[in-house]
Amino acid sequence: MTGRIKTIYVVATAKKPHVKETLEKFLPWLRRRVTVHDFTEGGLSLEKIRKEPGCALVFGGDGTMLVAARHFAPHGVPVFGINLGKFGFLTQTTTGEAFDALEKVLAGSYEIEERMMLNCTLQHNEEIRHESVALNDVVISRTALSRLLTIELRVDGKPVNTYRADGLIVSTPVGSTAHSLAASGPILSPELDAFVICPICPHTLSNRPIVISHNSDIELHPSDYSEEPALTVDGQIFLPLGKDDVVKVKRAERSLKLIKVSERTFFETLREKLGWSGQPNYAENKEK
Repeated sequence: MTGRIKTIYVVATAKKPHVKETLEKFLPWLRRRVTVHDFTEGGLSLEKIRKEPGCALVFGGDGTMLVAARHFAPHGVPVFGINLGKFGFLTQTTTGEAFDALEKVLAGSYEIEERMMLNCTLQHNEEIRHESVALNDVVISRTALSRLLTIELRVDGKPVNTYRADGLIVSTPVGSTAHSLAASGPILSPELDAFVICPICPHTLSNRPIVISHNSDIELHPSDYSEEPALTVDGQIFLPLGKDDVVKVKRAERSLKLIKVSERTFFETLREKLGWSGQPNYAENKEK
């Protein structure tokens, strides 16, 4: 049980018809109960967030949740997601259960779970070109023809490996079930504090994913610029890389606060979303 919620920040992609219809049903209900700031068309006001810390209510899928995480986590504002997307790994509930869930949230009958985020910095000759936080991952990959990249990995200033691969993923535990999982990386329980470093289609079979401490400072030094390497943050921020660019990754100062109202466990979510089954489907013994 935590404090009652008095202010709601609504985040959604209202241009999608089914999202717009859902908002038309939920917004009047919310406005009768709390102060609502609707950011469905963008334009998040950080000054307003600082003055009225409340919570962020996300209508959408995992992509919209990633946007909300990057905006609200640095300010300590908790996030609650209602799934309107295809997968909904990060969201807490569906529209069918949402009214009951929101009643609990507004009454303060919920728990807060924290999820580690990362900080990504793109530097060129010590000059910062870009800096952002991310909930899922940072990826260096090629954008040109199907050729391998060369990426040197350093951890805490010490060389670890030089990969020849289609790319390299640095993910949080939350991100371990996203791009990293598709590249055969391990699944980490989301409450852990660690990084997964996973090569994409490495040329050498001995190059396996590794898990390292959340206290590590990670550096990625790409080369082969004729292959047009690029940096992608959370699958949403895209930046081309050039000569002498270095990507640095470390744990972000603030974690994402997720509001939880259900008893569903992480492993129940895995079984449902990833289609895990139980025992093998053994053939029956038909001998007589």
